[in-house]
Formats: sequence, C-alpha cells, structure tokens
Amino acid sequence: MLSKNWANLFLIFCCCLFCYQQFSEQKEPLITEQNEAPMSSSSELEFIRPYMGHLPPDYLTVPEYNLTACTYRKSMSQMTTNAMCLLYDPQRFLSENHSFNETWKSKRSCKAADKNGFGGFPENLQNTSRYTRFVFIRDPFDRFISFYLDKCLHEKRCYNCEPEDLRCVVKEVYDSLLKISRGEQALLTKMLNSSSYMDIHATPTTWVCDFQQFRNVYYIMVIGSSFDERKEPIAKFVEILRRKNVPEVYISKIEGNLLTSETHHSTHNSEMRKIAEEKVKNDKIIREYLHKIYFYDYLVFPEFDRAHLDAPYNMSNSSFDEKYRKDYESLIKSQEFLSKLKN
Repeated sequence: MLSKNWANLFLIFCCCLFCYQQFSEQKEPLITEQNEAPMSSSSELEFIRPYMGHLPPDYLTVPEYNLTACTYRKSMSQMTTNAMCLLYDPQRFLSENHSFNETWKSKRSCKAADKNGFGGFPENLQNTSRYTRFVFIRDPFDRFISFYLDKCLHEKRCYNCEPEDLRCVVKEVYDSLLKISRGEQALLTKMLNSSSYMDIHATPTTWVCDFQQFRNVYYIMVIGSSFDERKEPIAKFVEILRRKNVPEVYISKIEGNLLTSETHHSTHNSEMRKIAEEKVKNDKIIREYLHKIYFYDYLVFPEFDRAHLDAPYNMSNSSFDEKYRKDYESLIKSQEFLSKLKN
C-alpha cells in the first residue's frame, strides 16, 4: 500500500514538473531574425507625398535663345549648368578655359551673370510660349544610390549613420522627408543645416522644378550615368538646341562633353556603387523604404522605367495593389492644378 502511495506521489511530481517546464518554455521569447532586426511593416510606413517640399526651382535662363533649364541635385545638374553657362556667354566660357567638369565649388563664368537673370526665370516670362523649358530627370532608386555614394562615402555626411549602413541612411532620409511632408520640419532654412543639405539631395522628383504646376510644359529627358544611358536623352536635347537656332559649333561642344565628361563626384564606375546597387536590389528593408519615398515619382512620371519596382507597387504587374492607384487618383482630384498632368 505504501509503495502504491509513493508511486502516485512520484507520478504527481512528474506531472507538475512537466507542466512547469511547458509553462517556462512558453514564457521564453522566440528569437528570430526579424526580432534581431526590427522594422516597421509596410502597412505602418506612410508614403512620402508628392509636391510637399516647396523646394524653390533652380532655373537657368538664356534669353538669347529663349531657353530655360531646371536643375535638381543628383540629376546631371552640374553638367546642365555648364552647358547653359556656355550658351549664356560663350566667348567668356571659352576664353577662360572653363570645362564641363566644373562643380558648384568652381568659379564658373556665369556666376556673375546671376544678377543679370541667368540664375532664375522671371515670373512674367513663365507663362509665355516662346520660352522652351527642359529638365533632365533620373530614376529615383539610381539617384538615391548616387546621393548615398557622394554624400555618405565621399563627403562623409551621413546623418548619424555609419557610412556603410545603407539601411540606417535610407531610414534617416525617410524620417526627415516625412517630417517635411507633414509640415513638422522646413526643407530649407536661412542657415542650411546638415540635415537640410542632405534632404535637398534626396527629395522626390515631384518636389522640384514647380512640377505641380508646370510639368506639362517641360521637355523631360530621363538621364542615366553610363554612356548608353546618356545617348538618347542628349540626342533629344541636341534637337531642342537646333530648334532654338543655337550655332552648330556650340551644339557640337555641348553634345560631346555631355556624353563623355564627368564631374569629380561622379560615382557610376566605382566598386562601391556595385555594392550599393546589390543592396538596393536585394535588401527588402531598404527597398521598402525606397518604395515609400519615391513611389509617387513613378506614378507622376511615366517616363521612368517601372519594371524594377516590387510587385505591389509595379503598375505593369498583375499583383499591383490598386489601392495605391486609387490613393493617387484621389490626390489628383483634390488639387485642381494637377488636372493637366500627363498620365
């Protein structure tokens, strides 16, 4: 009888021990790769809205040819400026031996001309048909890579991120642009701080060049960094120059230099670009942020190749989420000045 009681007590003890172990295991947190690298889900990330930055357009005007360029950062802005400098005062540009490799830090021949209307576009001329307005735009993902390589790796300006931490950089860009789009932070201040400096190089294309009002009057050319990606848009630019009766000698110089010249911060041939491209192509976290930042660029500008967008955001993919299109359409309807946009 005694041995039977001991057996029952032993059985009860084993059951209690088993239950305790089960309870303890359930309380132990499950460690996964996702826990180690926390990230907001795509549903928690807002889109960066178009037309929210109020970034003043960088116009360059050559009255002799009724020609106006708009430039924005990391989209061949330096080369465009040099071409327009040549057209504005060719004798001075050539006599002072200026080149198409010059950057903002260079003492350009046309800097003094800013006071005479080169660096701007008077409002009384903006609605006249005789002026031809053009702009080079660049694929947003590719432009972001160029921004990252130049500002983080070359200039060592990288928010508070380690230069090699592309996840950190894209998150900082997203957070800063989101604050701007909500009105919580100004894009430009009288004293241009480090964050603003970075922001103006990473803004969505829809935030520049007064596209919300004048997108339909621009000659828009999509430019890339390689020779093959330059040929077609530069050929279109050459046709514009010919229609404006620019002398052939200047056209030839501009065409040759735009095809072959590079500024000192050009990044397309670097080994680091290949590494960054690989991260942008394969890192899901980086890609999610990039889609949320630049998605509306791809909607507003059908000139961009949308093939590399992920399925939920790719308008040519059967998995494209129609709620994004409806969201965009409702945005268009809420702003009358967008009614003329080409889709």
